[in-house]
Amino acid sequence: MIYVFLADGFEEIEALCVVDFLRRAGVEVLTVGVTGGVVCGAHRINVSADIAINDMTLDDTLTGIVLPGGMLGAQNLNDSPDVQKAIAYCNENRKLICAICAAPFVLGRLGILKGKKSTCYPGFESELEGALYI
Repeated sequence: MIYVFLADGFEEIEALCVVDFLRRAGVEVLTVGVTGGVVCGAHRINVSADIAINDMTLDDTLTGIVLPGGMLGAQNLNDSPDVQKAIAYCNENRKLICAICAAPFVLGRLGILKGKKSTCYPGFESELEGALYI
């Protein structure tokens, strides 16, 4: 199971293309509404999340998480204690942690990019604490 987190202001193409691609590949994916059941993207597209964040389970069925970008969306991900718990769980259990565009700053602020190759939206490089920036 892969969770794709949707927070108000998320970049629609970075979230929905990932969901579409993974589902076509036969991967079980759930969108997780961080800021509500219906989440408004950066371009005012409302998306109904598969589950609310309080319904997410962090256990062995989880193989990874995706943090889409969008500046406001990434900030809302960063501000969510539940997203922080999911990141910590995945980091401690060697699960996939994927962050796109502006969202890598969330990982950088947690210090989990140290010594790892990473990239981000231009201008966020300083947020990737200890990362090997590409």
